[in-house]
Amino acid sequence: MVYNKIMKKIMLIYPPGEIYQRSEDRCQININASVSNSIRACNDLGYISAILKQENYNIFLKDYPAENLTIETFFNDIKNENPDVVFISTTNGSILYDLDIVKKIKSIKKDTIIILKGALFFNPEQDLYKELDLNEVDYLIGGESEFIILPLLNAHFNDFSLLDTIQGISYKQNGEWKTNKLTEFCQNLDSIPFPDRAIMKNELYINPATNNPIATISTSRGCPSSCIYCVSPIISGKEVRFRSPKSVLEELKECYFKYNIKEFFFKSDTFTINKKWVMELCDYIINSELSERINWVANSKVNTLDEEMLSKMKAAGCTLIALGIESGNEESLKRMKKGTTIAQNIATVKLIKKYGLKIFGFYLIGFPWENTKHISDTEKLIFALDTDFIEISIATPFKGSELYNMIFEKNGDKKNILGKDSFKNITTGTDFLSKEELEAIRKKIILKYHLRPSFILKKLFDKEINPCILKNYIKYGIRLLNNIFNP
Repeated sequence: MVYNKIMKKIMLIYPPGEIYQRSEDRCQININASVSNSIRACNDLGYISAILKQENYNIFLKDYPAENLTIETFFNDIKNENPDVVFISTTNGSILYDLDIVKKIKSIKKDTIIILKGALFFNPEQDLYKELDLNEVDYLIGGESEFIILPLLNAHFNDFSLLDTIQGISYKQNGEWKTNKLTEFCQNLDSIPFPDRAIMKNELYINPATNNPIATISTSRGCPSSCIYCVSPIISGKEVRFRSPKSVLEELKECYFKYNIKEFFFKSDTFTINKKWVMELCDYIINSELSERINWVANSKVNTLDEEMLSKMKAAGCTLIALGIESGNEESLKRMKKGTTIAQNIATVKLIKKYGLKIFGFYLIGFPWENTKHISDTEKLIFALDTDFIEISIATPFKGSELYNMIFEKNGDKKNILGKDSFKNITTGTDFLSKEELEAIRKKIILKYHLRPSFILKKLFDKEINPCILKNYIKYGIRLLNNIFNP
């Protein structure tokens, strides 16, 4: 029997509460508790919406934290919209809160199907089902939800036996959770429709450096690196799968001409990992009607950039590069398997500055072996590089990462990390420093960095500064101080 899909209402949400980076399974950070990170568009929900609309599903999409909406508003929406399915994008830090939300949804509408999506559920170990109260959850998606959602809904509404054929999901069978492991990643990323920006509130996602809307454009998936703290090679694969430059350009055009969005964040595990691909994309932009009309930011690894690529990127509109510098200590870089050196960090930052591009430096402290000397070396490098923006995270041992096994197998047990994040609710200290000491060190470095007269003056006399941007900087400054002085 074929059901009438247009009668099925699917509710795609980020639940109300603190702002987490729910759209990026790699870091899953708490934006509210960070220093300089800004909120990103809910592309994961946008992709699902675009796919389901093609099949005539009735879609309701809302990013409650971005809109600063209350829990009461959310529950009123549940009552008024009466969804058949609620799809929630979750993170390691928000999962316990999200499950409380799920219970309340079920108390309002018991027959609602609940789907949770997140890196936490990628080929999970059985102990996860014991650690979490999943009684009110129907399905877990740990793979690439864009390729899973249609088969999953078809199986649920048409033929439950089809569930066995869907990779990357967990579901209940005879009262017990069963996982279908994801073993193959889809190679054709161009087959995914663009995020449904018609239903997304694009004006919510602002570039704080310009105060303009910024769209997230996913350009590739996968990472060949072996960093012990990162789950990207696990949840996205070690093989890098690229969208075609032509497809990326078409999405840029849609954003520019249809939604009047002129600024972009190119999302990838390492945007510059393939020079030929980067150069081709830049040429597409330069030779298009978008040339000199758009600007964009991207991330990079310091051993993948060169002068020719930087020159081309700037010509194509690149204004900022985010670098995972991580540490100023050679031992730490080696033991975390970063694959880079301090000399490369210094040389690359110098090269980027030569081309007048801004730099966002990301750093990690709190690995098991680290003592005050390791972190002091990182602090010295932070000040020596003097990038435009910084963030210091405390290493979080996400399930599936090598760091997770390193920490908890050493301690003789696998401590629950659920509900933890990299800033204000960290998991563990090091062999030499307590959690409290790590938090205090992080706050001290951040405060010292941002309160330097040279840093403040550089922001105030930035040639791009205007009253709106200054207001944004003040807002971020207040957030910084609040996070430093309020636990």
